[in-house]
Amino acid sequence: MNTRGVRWFLAAAMVCSVALAQGQLQQPPQPQIIKPKLSVGLVAFAINLINSVEIQGREVDAFLEVRKVLTDAFEQAQKANRKLDDQLTLEFQLPVAQNLVTLLQRARITGADAERFKQLMDAITAAAQQAASPQGGR
Repeated sequence: MNTRGVRWFLAAAMVCSVALAQGQLQQPPQPQIIKPKLSVGLVAFAINLINSVEIQGREVDAFLEVRKVLTDAFEQAQKANRKLDDQLTLEFQLPVAQNLVTLLQRARITGADAERFKQLMDAITAAAQQAASPQGGR
């Protein structure tokens, strides 16, 4: 898995958003959103992974924001009695998605979890690529 590619796509999309925003004086730019499709089980896996990551004090706000998006989606799925293999479409603002990737890259996983980790990263990468494509944006 090329995690540098994910970061590159997220960074490129952010730069494009800033460049486009400079031409708009009257309206603030809308934040770019990526929408990865994950199973309920993968959302739970992501929550467990990021909860295991050691963070520094300056990373607390970013960590809490990422965890909130994941836990809100998981709690809504639980309230709707969704099964672990049911698909959800999450919505991440670009900086939040980038922070999620950073946290996931720092997670320590076992070999048994490698496939689920790859599925999670692939879903985020696909969503970032779709958002970066001309038709896939807003």
